[in-house]
Amino acid sequence: MKRTEWKDRIPPEIISFFEAFPGQSLLVKGRPGTGKTILALEILRAICEEGNGLYISTRMEPHRLYVTSPWIRDFIPERNIINATQSKVRRSLGLEAHHPGRTRPIDYNTILQFFRVIYEEAEDMDNPMIIFDSWDGVLSHLNMEEEAAALTQEICDFCREVETHTIFVTEREGTAAIDFIVDGVVTLRRLRLGGSEVGPEHRVVREIEIEKVRGLPIRQSRYLFTLHGGRFRFFKPFLEDLTARVESAPYVEDRYSTGIPDLDRAVGQLPVGNVGLWETHYGVNKRYEQMLFQLCMNTVAKGGGVVGIPHMGSSIGKMNLENVVIHYPETEDVNVETASFLSVVRNLQERVKKPILTFISLDTLERTFGVKGALNLLDNFLKISEETNLISSILYIAGSESSLLRSVANSVDIHLVFRDVDGALVLYGVRPVTCLYGVTVDEKGVHLTPVV
Repeated sequence: MKRTEWKDRIPPEIISFFEAFPGQSLLVKGRPGTGKTILALEILRAICEEGNGLYISTRMEPHRLYVTSPWIRDFIPERNIINATQSKVRRSLGLEAHHPGRTRPIDYNTILQFFRVIYEEAEDMDNPMIIFDSWDGVLSHLNMEEEAAALTQEICDFCREVETHTIFVTEREGTAAIDFIVDGVVTLRRLRLGGSEVGPEHRVVREIEIEKVRGLPIRQSRYLFTLHGGRFRFFKPFLEDLTARVESAPYVEDRYSTGIPDLDRAVGQLPVGNVGLWETHYGVNKRYEQMLFQLCMNTVAKGGGVVGIPHMGSSIGKMNLENVVIHYPETEDVNVETASFLSVVRNLQERVKKPILTFISLDTLERTFGVKGALNLLDNFLKISEETNLISSILYIAGSESSLLRSVANSVDIHLVFRDVDGALVLYGVRPVTCLYGVTVDEKGVHLTPVV
């Protein structure tokens, strides 16, 4: 993996923070299980030279660190994992193992002795990045909670002087004196995502908040992230790219691929005659069209055709794609428009010699025909699908505020919900039930990464 790819796992504000000045200090806050240790290790790997990491811990032995995060072995040699509870570490700060009190004030010479002992335990290296995990645990084992601010200040001053980056990991969330001492502060959280309008579907999201990076602008303060695969990865704000061209996915035993392998694995390939629903919440706007585009392109690449009634202003409706026919109702008469739609579908099916994929914006139908008329029209489309071999599958697309949503959702085979989280595009399945996925796109197409 290239160094730039390591950096792509960390928000750019944090990368810029460590690259701006030598000897930066960062406080990583969050409740247990929020991913603080993995973030600290990921930053070390993105910023540090190979073998130049120093991990001072009260809870993680070398073998456990390598089991949980094997990708860090080359950056933190076993000798560089220091047990902060050792008696010699206590003595370096003027503490006696048998006595909870401090025997001399914390000053520069004390800190120098402290690091001299730590470096004696570690391999030779120049200006390593140091992780204290957890800083609360270090202070507790040294019985120095009351001296937390003084000790933190002296360590930060020392590390700035020797141009060594430092990360303090803490399990408290509130603001304390050390927040004002360190150069940067980030907080990790696990939050509940509100459910679909048609059911109490709740998912857990992970969020990193950049509260402070001294001397630098914070262009985006919050990002969605995941710990999938035991790695930290943040999600950039999602923007669709409908210029991507990807390879088609195979047809298997009366089922059609969505053209997105990750989605096929999440919900299964599409059975012939299935009806699906994509529900979009506020803030998603047209960004779901990235997946719709890939679905259409996969159908066309296998020799099929698509007839779509998109929402007004759809990008796909403006692209003039071969064998993708865009059809907007021209009247408010349900019977006339049923016949018109059937004609368009039949003409395309005769040309491609395969059943047609159709996608239909419920918002467009509701604006044109009203709720009652739109339901009648949808009922006619279903009859066409059930009574003829013209349509392979129907996909409804609806905003979460659509009056048609509840009626349609009760009868579909697949129901996906799209939402915006800190600029990232996410989705989850209501039917079938799935975890939350972050949506990304590259030259190979759309990818879904579990948010865990």
